[in-house]
Amino acid sequence: MVTALEVGGRRDAPSPASAFSLSELLGLLKRRRRMVIASACVTLLFALAYLAVQTPIYRATAELLVDPQALQIVGKDIVRSDSSASIDFANVDSQALVMTSSGVLRQVISDLDLEQDSAFAPKAGFLARQFGKLLMPTPQQLLAQTMDTLRRSIVIQRVENSLVFRIIVSHPDAEKSADIANALARAYFRQGNDGRRGAVERANESLIGQIAGLRTQLNDAEASIQSFRIKNNLVSTGESGLVVTQQLRDLYTQISQASAELARQTARRDGVANLRENALLSDSIPEALSSSSIASLRTQYAQTAREAASMAQTLMPQHPRLIEIRAELAETRKLLAAELGRVRSSVQQAYRQAEANLANLQKRAAELTRSQESSGVAEIRLRQLESEAEAIRAVYNASLTRARELDQQKKIETSNSRLLSEAVAPATASKPPAAIVLAAALLFGACAGLGIAYLLELLPAKTGRPLSPSALTLEQAGEILSLANVARYPKGAAERATALDATARLLQNEFGRHLPASILIGGPLDDTTQADIAQNLARALAAIGESVLICRENAGRNDISIRRIDAGAAASGGSARRRNFVLVLRSAAGDGIRAVSPDAIVLAADLKGMKAPDIIKAASEIDPTGKLIMALVSPGESAPAASGLVDRLLRRPARATA
Repeated sequence: MVTALEVGGRRDAPSPASAFSLSELLGLLKRRRRMVIASACVTLLFALAYLAVQTPIYRATAELLVDPQALQIVGKDIVRSDSSASIDFANVDSQALVMTSSGVLRQVISDLDLEQDSAFAPKAGFLARQFGKLLMPTPQQLLAQTMDTLRRSIVIQRVENSLVFRIIVSHPDAEKSADIANALARAYFRQGNDGRRGAVERANESLIGQIAGLRTQLNDAEASIQSFRIKNNLVSTGESGLVVTQQLRDLYTQISQASAELARQTARRDGVANLRENALLSDSIPEALSSSSIASLRTQYAQTAREAASMAQTLMPQHPRLIEIRAELAETRKLLAAELGRVRSSVQQAYRQAEANLANLQKRAAELTRSQESSGVAEIRLRQLESEAEAIRAVYNASLTRARELDQQKKIETSNSRLLSEAVAPATASKPPAAIVLAAALLFGACAGLGIAYLLELLPAKTGRPLSPSALTLEQAGEILSLANVARYPKGAAERATALDATARLLQNEFGRHLPASILIGGPLDDTTQADIAQNLARALAAIGESVLICRENAGRNDISIRRIDAGAAASGGSARRRNFVLVLRSAAGDGIRAVSPDAIVLAADLKGMKAPDIIKAASEIDPTGKLIMALVSPGESAPAASGLVDRLLRRPARATA
């Protein structure tokens, strides 16, 4: 049953790209496969020859710790506590250049006699042996050549963010490579120590020469000071300074003490000047009257007064004992008055002595002050001379101390650099793996051959006998496009009905379990032939139980015609499928269905008069990706070979769904 449906609207899409597609590349590879294989074989032979003649190279590695900070000889710790903050990494990086410097390499060459090593100093050639000394290099040239070759065979690597360096030496002899690496490390340390020791010696010699001049300057300065002292009578007592200054300082100290004493004596004098005898009988007396005599008399007077008071209560006023006691009281008062007068005289005398002593001290201080003022200018000059001498003495002492330290430092090893691990003879040679070399050569040769083949394709074809219209057969076109199905579409209606059965079976095997599937039918054939091919392919699919929709754009109209062909009753068991094969016809005059993304493409092309580039171009125009064309249909008489080819290809496993 055939029905017609009309659906409106078609979508415009850009035309496919005309770039070099994968299908063209595969076709080129098939056509020029002999050239590609030959190119790969040639490069493979070169790789085998390289592996056969390659000299094995052994690489030995020694590891060094290069610490620019020297050990701390004086102090509590032998390692500097601030070394991490003061490391000069620019100095560390420069050690790689020091390791390959001429001095270090010359030492290694001398230690190992590398001038006789054929790896560094090649043997004389035929001409050199024939002409002898005329072509033989001089010893200087031989040393320079050996040094240059040795430098190229050494690689210095610094471990990132550390003070560790790796010395990698390449040599055909494993033992010799390890010996050179270890000798280079030892020579580097020896050169560093010798350089440090030489720098210390040069600094020490410079200091010794400076010390001799400083000693002469210091002696002259001290002699000038001594003569100036004698000339200006500036006698010094050492650290206390000049005698005059010391005396003046002592006088002012004594004046301060005398002033304090005078003030104390004045207070005592004023305290006893207005005292009377009755003041001595009070409970408290001034401090100036605190003497043992007054204290004894006060005690005696108090006892006598108590006895008199006691007797006055029991005895008559004219009693002899009471009169005697009263006489003792009067005598005691007289003694107190006499003692008070003596104390006043003593205090007055002490006051006068303190006053006279202060006056004498002040007079002496005035005299010394006038003497000090007269010698002030000389003292200023003396202090200048002493300052100059002290500065010279400080520099002299520092230089002398440093010279002694440097003299001892020459005998002490202060370097903290050391060899972490010695180089050992490597067990295996360092060379690229043979598998990688051969694979790379094979890949390079194949790419080179493919490139040459592509360039040959771009060259103009040679003129000659034109190809016959039947030069490109259907089988050849299938091989060029790498298709699993090719079919010849005959002219007879009866033959056409079965010509596409194999193509239908191929599509069913590929997409039967993944319906719906859209199949684009297009190519350089006219629209009528393409429509007939689609009709017969739809009937072939319906005959094997598939439901088919044929979609075709109507020329000059903005719509698409859809026709349904249901599955045959015998093949489908009387039940129609819900999912269909959608056969899309592309009009040669329009591009409305170009926006469709098909699951597969059936290329319809007439091979009459076509050449290989023509069929490749036709395939690339309809399938730029080179992955969707599954079958090729070409009008013409049926051929048994084609059917046999289709049957053989149908036995191949179906491709995975895109």
